Amino acid sequence: MKLLVFLFIGFLGVLGVWKSMDLDTGTSDSKTLNLSINNHIKSFDPAVAFNDDSLRVIGQSLETLYQYHYLKRPYEVIPALADGMPRVSKDGKTYTIKLKKHIKYKSSLKELKNREVKAQDFINQIKRLAFTPLNSTGAWLFKGKIKGFDEFSKIVGTDYKKMLTTPMEGLKALDDHTLKIELNRAEPNMLYFLSMIFTTPVPEELIKKFNNDLSGVLVGTGAFYLKTSSEEKLVFEKNESFRKEHYPSAGDRYANTQSLLNSSLERLPFLDRVIFHVINDEGKKWERFLNKELDILSVPKKFLATITEPRSSLKEEMDRKGIKIKHFSSISSRWLGFNMQDPVIGKNLNLRKAIAHSIDFDRYLYVMSNNTNLKANSIYNPSIPGYNPSNQLSYKYDLEKAKEFLKLAGFEPGELTITYTTRGKQDIHFIEAEFIKSQLEKLGINVKVETVSFSEFLKRGRAGKLQFFTDNWIYDYPDAENIIQLLIGSNSPGVNKSAYKHPFVDSLYSKLAKTSIKQKRVELMEQVERQVDKDLPWIMLMFESSYILHHSNVKNFRRSYFIRNHLKYLKKE
Repeated sequence: MKLLVFLFIGFLGVLGVWKSMDLDTGTSDSKTLNLSINNHIKSFDPAVAFNDDSLRVIGQSLETLYQYHYLKRPYEVIPALADGMPRVSKDGKTYTIKLKKHIKYKSSLKELKNREVKAQDFINQIKRLAFTPLNSTGAWLFKGKIKGFDEFSKIVGTDYKKMLTTPMEGLKALDDHTLKIELNRAEPNMLYFLSMIFTTPVPEELIKKFNNDLSGVLVGTGAFYLKTSSEEKLVFEKNESFRKEHYPSAGDRYANTQSLLNSSLERLPFLDRVIFHVINDEGKKWERFLNKELDILSVPKKFLATITEPRSSLKEEMDRKGIKIKHFSSISSRWLGFNMQDPVIGKNLNLRKAIAHSIDFDRYLYVMSNNTNLKANSIYNPSIPGYNPSNQLSYKYDLEKAKEFLKLAGFEPGELTITYTTRGKQDIHFIEAEFIKSQLEKLGINVKVETVSFSEFLKRGRAGKLQFFTDNWIYDYPDAENIIQLLIGSNSPGVNKSAYKHPFVDSLYSKLAKTSIKQKRVELMEQVERQVDKDLPWIMLMFESSYILHHSNVKNFRRSYFIRNHLKYLKKE
């Protein structure tokens, strides 16, 4: 009750701030876009950077061979730095890719003056993914797939100069503008991999100048380049030498009905400047958006009630001021995770079942999203091909049944204490922790809440040092394989924070990675789901969505979860 009163007072305060401001008098540069990120970027290295803030920032400068069409769903891969789609051999194991010519890096370094992108630059970066000292979060893309990738790591050791001079069997530059990639087996998701920032080109000159430490340098070919960087903000300027690219002239139904084709065939980018402001406080973000100091804002969860309530005074005022409110389904899922190697919780299926049946999922949706998200019914997100909308999980909220399972697990009410670790230190993480704690206490399980930063959560989770936690996954590409990797034994320690290991699931994942036949892939997905549901390393909570606000002078906006270079499509009037 105290929490509700606090939030209500907060909303009234925001409303007061809103009404005390004349938003029409706010300064607005029609060529500068102001955005916010939660944390300062620790590394610009495309082999290392992998959180949402990092990819959002470096994606404005770093390009890849392929990209996603901005206005089409399901997502469609199209050329970026590649000059057309790849020529793929009949067995699916060889990709031959032509590069666009005369594409230059934007850099003030004398070593890169007038330097054009070459096929070898892509090879350099894929080698860097395999280079053990970097501990790249992108190595999984090609491990066991590109010929010689795994062996390369062992051959070059920790010597980056040897890394540059040692060939990798499956990578060849046939000439400066032709790249050949040879695989051990056909890879259904290869085009998705070549659309990820992990595979951006990196010139040898840059690697040598900085001794392969690219954490503090950002050099690319994109629509914008990094002008200045500080703890408070990152300023990107328009790349005047950006290749000729035009706003798309076709799109799906949403693009047509939302007038997203008005800029068709106009030269990109439209903006002169993009500024990322580092703001971790949700209240400050909110206030700065209302004050027109930010152009676009993902609505903080604690303010969802004021946005989604049709008759709220704040929403009416926003409508009057022309603030655009848009709701998008996210390609992300949220669940409770167990450490399957933990001697208490991981080795006791009945205990996990007890906890699964003790969660009031409908109440969780209300507390966490004001009922704007969807209750999860699968480990797969609805946006992923093969998702079954009629799938039913083996657990649901039933406190009496939960108590029966607790007894079968060998515990009396009040006897057991487990540790729940938060995913961060924002308000929503505290709210979530208190909710989970209250649910389990009704069951008779004591919960110790351990509060850690998001970076610490990732570090400890990937080291297998959490007991019970909430996890979340934003898909890297639109395929079930991307989330199943979080359940594969070889990925623990690593992204498999639950340390779940099952030979059958591992074998199914291996088969899924080798077939491109749609129906066969769906069958494999279903088998994985059944086994995971039986073992219960996860309790699925919800499929996430987001409310985005932007001022009326921002044009062409569409939430794009896989499209990191989307700011080149935006316009301000």
